[in-house]
Parts: sequence; structure tokens; C-alpha cells
Amino acid sequence: MGLKIKILFFNLQSVKKSVNKVVPLLGNCEGKKVFGEICAILAALCWALGAALYKKAIQNMNSLRFNFVRSTSAALYAFLTLFILGKVDSLFNLGFDTVAVMGVSSILVLAAGDTLYFIGLRTIGVTKTVPISYSYSILVVLLSVTFLGEPITLPLILGTMAIILGIWLVANKALDQTQKSASSLTGVIASLGTLLCWGFGVVLFKMILNNNDPYVLSAGRMLFLLPAVAILAAIPYGGKSSCEKWTKSKLALALISGLVALGFGDTLLYLGLDSTNLNIVAPLTSITPVFSAIIAILFIGEKASKKTIFAALLVTVGTALLFT
Repeated sequence: MGLKIKILFFNLQSVKKSVNKVVPLLGNCEGKKVFGEICAILAALCWALGAALYKKAIQNMNSLRFNFVRSTSAALYAFLTLFILGKVDSLFNLGFDTVAVMGVSSILVLAAGDTLYFIGLRTIGVTKTVPISYSYSILVVLLSVTFLGEPITLPLILGTMAIILGIWLVANKALDQTQKSASSLTGVIASLGTLLCWGFGVVLFKMILNNNDPYVLSAGRMLFLLPAVAILAAIPYGGKSSCEKWTKSKLALALISGLVALGFGDTLLYLGLDSTNLNIVAPLTSITPVFSAIIAILFIGEKASKKTIFAALLVTVGTALLFT
């Protein structure tokens, strides 16, 4: 029974051991780096699946309330995983500085950033919101060069330019529609706000992981996210849509999407950040737009123009150059 529970809750430590066994000739450091790269790509896939599920559930819903509901399943997963791995004590032995940084980064990324992300999904759709938001890797790379002293290379410059062009194409397409719908401008601004929140927040997460376990971060962030979102969602200024209604299907979608994206996806991100450099993991997660475009077109019937698809491909090419 214990083994089944570990499998059910996505015990990534066994995956890590398997990857390192597959690449023994590369050495321990290289094997850990490969594991981090794989985690980043799998995180991108989880986030793309989550975006598709979010899009189906978020319509006519308050973004803050939706954020709270989807976070509950991720919190349950995080704490149960921490319990199974026997690392609960580590959560309560964190230093004050670590707790402070964890609190700021969690609210910045998960409360502010993710709520803005849902606003973008609701107003301009998956194929526009995801390419803009997940280009946060540009900001992460710039911050890593500025504050972590990482080198500036030609692929870094070319990759950054490609991603910026991709963002411009997607944002410009949405802005072209603002004369028909004011919500398009709101969606673009929200997506750019997501980019800023995620970019700064991921750098803070990397700082935490320099001396702490990824599973501890995954669970600890929930101690800040759930109360913050619950309080904000209860404030009347957000208003309540007359069309807002929590059906069984929307509740199920919110919980599943939170588990896949916030639970599995974010844990994979933390494992990746713990295993290799920030300027490798962040750009790799930018392949999320390609996964999202494919899922949006095939499964949720969202139309993607040639310009949008080309923009998503540019983001991916830019990411590949950054990874070189």
C-alpha cells in the first residue's frame, strides 16, 4: 500500500535516480544536469495541459476564487508528498530569511502572477496568453546575467531577440482587436504582468533552492498562497459575476488543472532548478507555448492563426538558442 501511495503522488525522486543511471558515462554532475533539463521540459508540458483545462473552467469565473479552488488540490498533493518522503520536519526548521523570501516569491508568482494569468486566459485565450506569459524566461536570463554573473553569449542575444519578436507578434494580434473588444488590451496587460511576476519570482525560488529541498518549497509556498488568495477572493471589490456558477464539472476541472500544473508542473520546475542552472531551466520551460497551441487547437477548438503559430515557433527557437 505504501508503494502504491508513492506512485500515486508522483514520486520524482525515483525518476531522478533512473535518469542518473541511464547517463552514468556523463558523470554525476552531467547526469544531474540532464535530469534538470528533463524536468524543465516535463514542467512545460504540465503547464500546457493546465492552461487548456484552465481555459475550459475559468469562463465567467472570478479569477481569485478560481485560483484558490485549484490551489487546494496542489496543496494536498504537496503536503502528502512531503509526508511520504519524511521531510515534514524540514518545513518547520527553515530560517527566518528563507521563510521571508519564500513568502514574497509565493505571493508574487502564485497569487499575483497566476491570477493575472487567468485573466489573460479568460480574455485573449490560450494561444495568445501562453506565449506572452511564458516568455518570462527573457527576464530570468537578464536577471541571471545581472545578479548571478552568468555570461552573455551570441546564442543568448539571438535567442532573446527571437522570443521578443514572438511576443510582439502575439501581442500585436491581440491589440489589433482592441477596437472590437476592450478586453483584448486587458488580456495583453495581464499577460505582461504575469511575465514580470513569474520572472522575478523564479529567481527568488532559485535562491531558496540553493540551500533547501524542492519538496519543502513546493509545500511551504502553499502556507502563503492559500491564505493570501482566500483573503483577496473574499474582498467585495472583485465583484461576483452574475454568470458565475460552480458546477461539478468546473469544480473538477479546477482541481485537476491545479494538480497537474501547480502540483506536478511546479514541483518539476523546482527539481529542475535544484539540478541545473537557472538560465537553462527557465528558457526550456518556454516551449510551453508550442504544447499549448497544439492542445488548444486539437482539444478545445481554439483557432490559431498563422501569425500566432509562427510567434509560438519563434519563442521555441529562441529558447533553443538560449539553451545552446
